[in-house]
Order: sequence, then C-alpha cells, then structure tokens
Amino acid sequence: MKIGQVVKKYGISANSLYFYINNGLLVPPKKNSQYVFDEHTLDELRLILELKEMEMPLKTIHRILSLRRISSFCSQEERTEIRRIYEEHDQKLRTETERLEKARKKLWARAYRFEREGSTREEMRTGVPIRTLSMLRCPCCGGELMLDQVNMSQRYIFQGKLDCACGYSAVIRDGVLETGILNRNPRDHADPTRQLYRELPSDMLSLFEQSYRWVEQSIRSCAGEKRVWLESYVNAWFFFQNHLELLREDDTLIVVDKFPETLQAYKSVIEWAGPPCDILYIAVAGSRLPLREQVVDCTMDFFSSNEHNFYEKGLYLSQLCPYLRDSAQLFGVYFYLEGGERSRRNLREQYPDCEPNSFNVHWFLEEMGKKFRILETEECGMVDNCGKSSGLRFHAPGDPLHLMAYRGLLNRRKN
Repeated sequence: MKIGQVVKKYGISANSLYFYINNGLLVPPKKNSQYVFDEHTLDELRLILELKEMEMPLKTIHRILSLRRISSFCSQEERTEIRRIYEEHDQKLRTETERLEKARKKLWARAYRFEREGSTREEMRTGVPIRTLSMLRCPCCGGELMLDQVNMSQRYIFQGKLDCACGYSAVIRDGVLETGILNRNPRDHADPTRQLYRELPSDMLSLFEQSYRWVEQSIRSCAGEKRVWLESYVNAWFFFQNHLELLREDDTLIVVDKFPETLQAYKSVIEWAGPPCDILYIAVAGSRLPLREQVVDCTMDFFSSNEHNFYEKGLYLSQLCPYLRDSAQLFGVYFYLEGGERSRRNLREQYPDCEPNSFNVHWFLEEMGKKFRILETEECGMVDNCGKSSGLRFHAPGDPLHLMAYRGLLNRRKN
C-alpha cells in the first residue's frame, strides 16, 4: 500500500505516518523513492493504533516495538519486560481514573451548587428609582417632565408616561426610560445576547482584565461622598456589570444606551445579581440626555468614546459636559491603533460616517485636553489579532491595537 491508501483505510493522517516513520516507530520499505506499506509494516501500524487506544505514550510504544523486533517476544526476558510495561501502564491508568473520578465529583458538586443558587436566589424587580425623578429634564427644552399613567412600588416606577409642556413625550416601559430618541443607523444593531463578548479571543479579554485592575484601583483611590455615575454605550461594553462591588449603597448609576432591548438584558442580569444601589436605565441615542444640568459626578468610558466615533464625529465626553458637575471625575479606557493603515482603511469603508480620527490616541488626548485634565494614563498592552469579533471587524490582523486606561477631571475653566 502507498501512504494515501493507508490514510484512507486506517483513518490516520499522512503527517502522523511521516512522524512515525521519521521517529522509527514504522520502518516501511521504499520503492522508487516512495514508501510502501507491506504486511509487516501494516501489522506494526495496527499495533501502534491499538496501543494508542490504550492511552499508551509513544515512547513506551516505541519500546514495545523494539522488543518485538528483537525476537518477536520469543524470549522470557522480553515477555517479562512487556508484562512489566503493561502492569506499570495499568497502574497509571488506575491512578488517572481515580483522579478523573475525583474531578468529576467536584465538577458535579459545583454544577449543582450553581444551579441551586440560580434557582433559589430571589430576583429583584427594579424600575426607574423614584428618587431619580428630580434628575430628569426634557431633552428638547430642558423643562420639567410630568408623570402620568403610573405603575409603581414605594421605590420604583415600572410603567408610566412622561410629558413636557413643549410637546415632548417619553415612556417608562418595564422599568426602562425610553426617550423615543433611538438608533436610526442601519449599520448598528442591538446585542442583547452579548455575542460580541463570546467572539472576543482570550488575548483580548486578558487585555480587558489588565485595564479592569487599573480602573478598579483608580476608583477605589478616589473614594468620596455619594456619587452619581454615568455609563453609556453599554451595547458595546458594560463595565459595571462585573464590578458592582465598586458601587456604594448611596451611589446612583445612570446607564445609557440607544437600544432598549440591550438595557432590558442588562437590567435582568443586574436584578439577578442584586444591585447595590439605585440604577436608572435610559434608552437614548446621541448626547441629548433627559437629565438636568450638572447632575453627574463620575463617568465610566469603557469603549464608549471608541463606539461613539464609529457613527458620530467629535469627542463624546465633550458633548456630556453640560451634565457633569464641576470637577467631575472621568474613568475609562481608549483603544488606539499604532500605524494600522489597513485597519483604518477598513474602518472608513465599513463606517463611512465615522470620525476621521477614530482610534487615534494623539487626537483623543488633544481633544480631552480642551475640556478636561488628564491625571493619569496607563498603557495596558496590545493585541494584533481581534479574532472574529463583530465589534472590531475592521481590524486587520497584524496591526497593533493598544488599550490605554485613563483618569481625569472636568476643567470647567476651559469651557
């Protein structure tokens, strides 16, 4: 038989056959510079495959083949050694079986605890916190909003209608404030099942983890009075979902996104986990928020600035200035390309409305300097392959994509 025939008959790859040949496990004769598998060689191959099914290591298989080649196991010495090899391997399998059985018991115990915790945990039902109503204003004229047709508890509003004297109207649906100013870009879509997360390669997630550690430390080092947090563009990424412990009981978190279904998905997850503070979910596209001026103490910009520039021009944080208190604190991360002309070309083709300076760290820092004061930055690392992530599909493998974490303050004197 030729190698191709052996591959087909025994279901083994040609690479494996060449490996066995090159390492002396198989020694087929040659004819016209081609290996020919005669019956003796095929018999040895069958023995190799049988021993591999027994989880025998190749080094041990080679030793068995060598003993066979010495005397076909005719001498007592070879038979004694073969028996010893089998007994030693049997003991290894027994030990491995015991180890795997212990691992299986631990696995099922953890799975049982996980399912039990999930089934017995009482999920909260939250809505628009009543104490956040004083923060709301009409996004068109800045006037007060009147509440009507309300379904509520002592703490939350679950359903309702908000009207302004100027004619603007919004609704509260399942605890989410829907402004009516929602996504209109056909290139953008909601990701309530978090497919983007699952598409990210491990290297990218490790890079995120590196930035998490720095941002967490920065937040803890800036502890102060009760704070109103603002996190937006959570369809791209939501920092506080996995960092609820950073929020205090007297804090308020305002979560903004242009897709109500994404907010509902996050709301459900956070209700299951148990929110540590009041959370106001607002469905709105753009930077005209239904909030009164100077109500936000801290912003979380985890990919928000990058995501904004896929579809809009300018620095997103600058557009939030009317809602920020004097000396409001800013925490976040910014992705930027080093060179990356292929990626930039892809970006312009896939997002024709994008900011020309997207993923440009020099532009980002320069624009930030016009209204804010950067206190610290941290280079968290880089990746050159984003996998098949739909959120970063413009990235060309090989182009360095860096992640910078930062902390800053609003400098009202510059505004």
